[in-house]
Amino acid sequence: MSRRCTMVLVFAMMWGCGGERVMQSGEQQVGQPLSKAIAQAAPRAVVVATLRQDDAPVSGARVEFSRSIAGRVAAYQWFGMTDEEGRARVEIASGGVTGYYLARALQDGRDIGSWSSIPINAGNEVLLNLPIGGKARVMGSSPLTIKIGFIYTTPNRISSIQGATLAAMQLNAEGGVRGARIELVDGGIPIQTLVKNNASDTDYVAALTEKLIAGEKVAAIVGPNRSRHAVIAAEIAQRHRIPMMTTSATNPSVTAAGDFVFMASATDDFQGEVMAEFAVQTLSANTAAILTHKGDVYSEGLSQIFADNFGELGGQVAAHQFYMAGDTDFTAQLTAIAQAAPDVVFLPGFIGEIPLVVQQAKRDIGITATFLGGDSWDNSQLIATSGAILEGSFFSSLFSSNAAPGTLSADAHQFIDAYTARYGIAPDGGGALGYDALRLVVRAMRRAEDLTPEAIRDQIAATQNYSGATIVSGYDENRHTVKSAVINRIVDGEAVFHKLIDP
Repeated sequence: MSRRCTMVLVFAMMWGCGGERVMQSGEQQVGQPLSKAIAQAAPRAVVVATLRQDDAPVSGARVEFSRSIAGRVAAYQWFGMTDEEGRARVEIASGGVTGYYLARALQDGRDIGSWSSIPINAGNEVLLNLPIGGKARVMGSSPLTIKIGFIYTTPNRISSIQGATLAAMQLNAEGGVRGARIELVDGGIPIQTLVKNNASDTDYVAALTEKLIAGEKVAAIVGPNRSRHAVIAAEIAQRHRIPMMTTSATNPSVTAAGDFVFMASATDDFQGEVMAEFAVQTLSANTAAILTHKGDVYSEGLSQIFADNFGELGGQVAAHQFYMAGDTDFTAQLTAIAQAAPDVVFLPGFIGEIPLVVQQAKRDIGITATFLGGDSWDNSQLIATSGAILEGSFFSSLFSSNAAPGTLSADAHQFIDAYTARYGIAPDGGGALGYDALRLVVRAMRRAEDLTPEAIRDQIAATQNYSGATIVSGYDENRHTVKSAVINRIVDGEAVFHKLIDP
């Protein structure tokens, strides 16, 4: 969850014709032979033409297409051969695939039919009926590519894109959406930026979201994983009326932007309550200190929820200190906390400062209180690099790959096995929520009558009893979901499942 750089990848759903057989070599050409890379990069459209004579399919015919330009001789450079059902799939790639086209059919070198004024547009697949002796009829059209923008913070939340990539692979194996294949566009739009302060960071996220929606024409946004980024992206997605599903963002205000914004994660309202109850009821804490990242919506919000619940349970917040983005010396804050002698220290921070704070607290200040964290601690890179420093600490999450037997669903175990096999490491919470967020959006697309933003939104809102890495029973009026929480403990430098808490 680094604040220093953000990357976006774009998933593309490649639409084909459901049930259509794969064209064999030689059945289709796109002008002269092109390299695969050039062909994929060129603007293109696809025509699935059905050739009929007296309502009977005409097989073995060559169907050709040409641009229709006044004053120019037709050049039928795109063609395909009809199969036993009279269908030919023709891919058209050129400098500008938009406008009206001519078509003709040849059999045994003999012209058997011709048609004009056929609308073909780049980025679309058109279903065409070509009756010999009659007029061409457009039977339908669908986009070849539907993009889903994926925003996440790098390099410290890479697990979220790994989880989403795994989901895309599995969705392809299941047939995609209505027979359409989901394809991760090679390289996507990798954009990184180094930031010096909060303002430029948030400005960048806003510009990136606008680029995805207005420039890339995405059908939905998945992510971001940080609440402070998600709040900004949500306002833009809502303004453009594009569905958005966050991954591990947890602040409840994220969805306040409006009815197009949803969360794959449970909110901090539940997480803060869980950690306060755990501190009082399990750790027998009477006093607590809180160290908050000032100006961050996640850290400030979760700190306040923890404080409110801790107080309601009879505990006392003996010290509440703050730090700013980029701080590396926490001596003043930790000295004040040490003077309060709390039983626990709640630190809802991020990977950049969590190990520094805990190390300075234990080594330099001599604080012996138990450290508690939120789901921002559920980061495989944090544990791998700083597990020894964080020894004995507890943190909340919405997922644990080493949960107690019988705790996880069969779908969750399938996810763990597949993720571990692909990446060589067990998934953390970020991986689980990246996986679920993409699947929630694509499953909504599968149920939708069409792929308009409103139809996708309505089907996300109608989600019930989704089972993946985690369980989503449904969404309330705020587009929030209720999930079980997991408390992990760091033991011998590893994050170990400690307790499951049902909502």
